[in-house]
Amino acid sequence: MIKEYPETHIQKLHIRIHKETIQLVKMYNEGHIHTILHFSTNIICFAILSGYSILGSEELVILNSWVQEFLYNLSDTIKAFSILF
Repeated sequence: MIKEYPETHIQKLHIRIHKETIQLVKMYNEGHIHTILHFSTNIICFAILSGYSILGSEELVILNSWVQEFLYNLSDTIKAFSILF
C-alpha cells in the first residue's frame, strides 16, 4: 500500500532540498574562489618581483615576503611533498 503525502509536505521537502543544494553550491564555489584569489596573488607577487629584478633594483626585501606568501598559500599536502623532495 502506497502512502500518499499531502501536497504541502512534498512542497516543503522540495524547498528543503533546494536550500540544501544552494548551500552546497555556495561551499563549493567558496573553495574555488579562494583558490583563484591565491593563484592571482601569487602571479601578482611574481610580476612585481620580476619587475624589480628586470629594472635592476636591489631591493630584494620583497622576495622574502613573496616566498612566505607563496608557501602560505600552498596546501598542506604540497608542503609535505616539497619537504620530502
